[in-house]
Amino acid sequence: MNALALIAFALWALFMRYLPHIVEFLRIRKFASTIPGPSIGELIENAKKGQILTWLNTLYKKHGTVFRIWFGKDLMVFFSDPEDVRQILSNNKLLRKSKNYELTEVWLGKGLLTSANEAWQRRRKLLTPAFHFRILGEFKEPMEDNCQILISKLREKANGEQFDIYPYITLFALDAISETAMGLKKNAQKQSESEYVKAVQTICRVLHKRSFSFWHRFDLIYRFTDAYKERSEALQVLHGETNRMIKLRRQMLQDTNIHNMADAEKSDEVGGKRRLAFLDMLLISQLEGGGLTDLEIREEVDTFLFEGHDTTSSAMAFCIYLLSQHEDIQQRAYEEAVAMQGREKETMRYLEAVIKETLRIYPSVPFYSRKTQEDLQIGNLTVPKGVAISVLAYMVHRDENNYPEPEKFNPDRFLVNDKELHPFAFVAFSAGPRNCIGQKFAMLELKLALSSLLRSYELLPVKDFVPNPLAELVMKSGNGIQIRMRPRK
Repeated sequence: MNALALIAFALWALFMRYLPHIVEFLRIRKFASTIPGPSIGELIENAKKGQILTWLNTLYKKHGTVFRIWFGKDLMVFFSDPEDVRQILSNNKLLRKSKNYELTEVWLGKGLLTSANEAWQRRRKLLTPAFHFRILGEFKEPMEDNCQILISKLREKANGEQFDIYPYITLFALDAISETAMGLKKNAQKQSESEYVKAVQTICRVLHKRSFSFWHRFDLIYRFTDAYKERSEALQVLHGETNRMIKLRRQMLQDTNIHNMADAEKSDEVGGKRRLAFLDMLLISQLEGGGLTDLEIREEVDTFLFEGHDTTSSAMAFCIYLLSQHEDIQQRAYEEAVAMQGREKETMRYLEAVIKETLRIYPSVPFYSRKTQEDLQIGNLTVPKGVAISVLAYMVHRDENNYPEPEKFNPDRFLVNDKELHPFAFVAFSAGPRNCIGQKFAMLELKLALSSLLRSYELLPVKDFVPNPLAELVMKSGNGIQIRMRPRK
């Protein structure tokens, strides 16, 4: 009898412990029934096909600007109306990323991309000075040096024959972020392949697949999959490289007797004010006693190495493709690049419009999400606590009210009608308090690289080639970026 009472008590205690979660889940289920969306079966079927972006496009056309998807027991609601997006991204209380971002924590930890609330605010405040435009301007020289290596490596391909330019771009972007933000020459472009780049591509693929997989979201099942093995091998490479960089840069600071920011500003050997790297600022801040732990530094280095080379590679690749397809637009961009040579830090209105229009059609991050920590009013919906909400940037950028003929590549949209656009109709760099901290860095690098390419080579189309955009952690073309090139006369 005592045993039965004990079992009954244990079951009652277990029930009471999970009762709030049960009540919350039932409330979410009731809310979900008011929003259109696909079945779990459709999710599983389309996840197998791997064409998630095409499927989301189909759901948008079928259900409109708001629809929902169940990922197991987790509900995500997608929004693509600019006014709804404004309410989401400008909300100072909506700073926690959704569960999908938790999948990246094995790689990026609780870095700036994945952290939330007070932890995020502390890191953002610490890191913001590293991206002041005055400091970014000092990165122009190493970026230009790496641009010249890229131009040199492409010379053998500039014979009018088609080739995939994407591998060249990824190595360039990795060199650029390594030398500027980390203060270390990586010389990835001088190698035929990069183990680090391959590891990034692998982990982006497996993490994305897991986020849209019904079965892989269960840890017990996932540990017995080939994807788990691939992830583990990639992580070994990625964390090994970041640990190597941190160790090298820390030793360089020690060798030059730098113990605080005042020492760094006096030092010519580390570069003083001119070439103080992002990683230096993290390490020096730690020496001064107010910075990050060793693990936290690695998390930020992992985050910025990934975001600083992968998103830039995506934008640059799609921009090259679009320019190769539009001779008149390429000619205007070329003329501006010639006129502004050496002054790329300044405003380049047309090339900046070209970059924005590229990011409108092919946003580097096609969707990003938050998790509600309290009930939230978005438009006519009261979204309950515990629901993930996603800004579907890919469809926001195809809103015909803001972008007539949305599939047409037309940079003039950002010259003529820019002020008429809804302020949240373009969200390639997100917006609001969690906007992209590195967007000025990315724009400077893109302007320098594209200007150098345009001055050196004419970009030519490949007949019948169309990119296959895949929405992994960063949008990429599943079939590469095929172009032809020839030297400028």
